[in-house]
Amino acid sequence: MKKKYILVIALALLIFSGVSVDRVQATVGGPTYIYDFKYNPIDESVYYTTVSESGRGCPPELMKISLVSGQSQVVFSCSDGEKLSSASLVSSEINKITKDFKQLTQLNLKENNIVIDINFLNSENYSAEINELLKRNFSASVYQNNKKVTDFTISGCKMEQPFIFAGYAIPGFDKKIIILSSAISNCNEGGYIGETLSVVGGVDNLKKDYWSNMYKGPSALVPNEGSLVVYEADKLADIKPVITPQGTEKPDSSNNSQNLNFYLIGLLVVLVSILIGIILGRLFTKKVSFENKKD
Repeated sequence: MKKKYILVIALALLIFSGVSVDRVQATVGGPTYIYDFKYNPIDESVYYTTVSESGRGCPPELMKISLVSGQSQVVFSCSDGEKLSSASLVSSEINKITKDFKQLTQLNLKENNIVIDINFLNSENYSAEINELLKRNFSASVYQNNKKVTDFTISGCKMEQPFIFAGYAIPGFDKKIIILSSAISNCNEGGYIGETLSVVGGVDNLKKDYWSNMYKGPSALVPNEGSLVVYEADKLADIKPVITPQGTEKPDSSNNSQNLNFYLIGLLVVLVSILIGIILGRLFTKKVSFENKKD
């Protein structure tokens, strides 16, 4: 009888331990949000706060992305924050680092003639042994005024999912902006939102007067009139990259048009001159003939 009880207890422990493992596995994923973008002119980097709800659940971290290399690195880490006793102390510590930096302002991408084209690259499984989709990789091509300025890679899950983009002006920069990407970035447990920053150069004639009262906080980017919502199926058939070899200039279409106009005007003048010459010649011939007859 005792053996039966022992067997039942062992079986129950096994079942409950299996449930707890499943629950632990069900909480390994989570969204990642970034916000509070500030520019530090000393190291030419944009500082931003990131909070990830995956894994053990880190307190907010302070990151920076270089405007020169486009690479990101940690300034105030998860372990740094865990040494403090509260979230308010973490925020206070981050604010101490960034208090003298300049806030970035959101741009209206549409008014600046900036569009983004998304194209599928490849798929990734969890591992070679686990034939289950982890994520899909996509290329994001940025155009301004029909000219391709850069590419960067982003990840997603479904081919039909939307990608949301917001642009931010950097104080003192007229040729570079920051683009925030927000989308379901993997297929883990149905997919979680992941947000990333990219440095985009080669833009010009920026309109920086856009104003939005939508503050980007530790939550998913919400589309507004200044942002873009793009799908992989959207095709920019009317946009063609303008490739200018280094050291050369693009032909000026306005000059070509002016040259054509000058050519047509000159041809018209020649034709009119010939016609006037023919008419005057005939009149002169008739006059001479008439005077000869009179004599």
